[in-house]
Amino acid sequence: MTDNLGLIHDASELRKLIAENPDLPIVVLAGDEANPGGEYGWMYCSSVHCTIDFILDTHTPYDGETVFTDKDEFEEAVSDALNNKETSELSDSEFDAMVKAEVAKYEPYWRKVIAVYGDN
Repeated sequence: MTDNLGLIHDASELRKLIAENPDLPIVVLAGDEANPGGEYGWMYCSSVHCTIDFILDTHTPYDGETVFTDKDEFEEAVSDALNNKETSELSDSEFDAMVKAEVAKYEPYWRKVIAVYGDN
């Protein structure tokens, strides 16, 4: 008899999250090792877990290809982007207020989700 592949996972954690949060959407995140090289169209994942998370569900001028999942990291990205020659003459409190105002515009786009993480 051979060892199993380690690809079949107990779904009780996911079922529990869905039962407790039936209205939440589900997102799937694939880690760096989920499909290294992209040689195959689909790749089974040997490491799977899920949790409740938040994502910023909109495009911003601060994201490039990033999907923000942390409000502090998003605020830092906004601050970095706004820190330029035009804002250099603002006081620290004026600059902080400008950043907070910009971040507040995106508050309605933060979505609570069930996040399923897969990697190898």
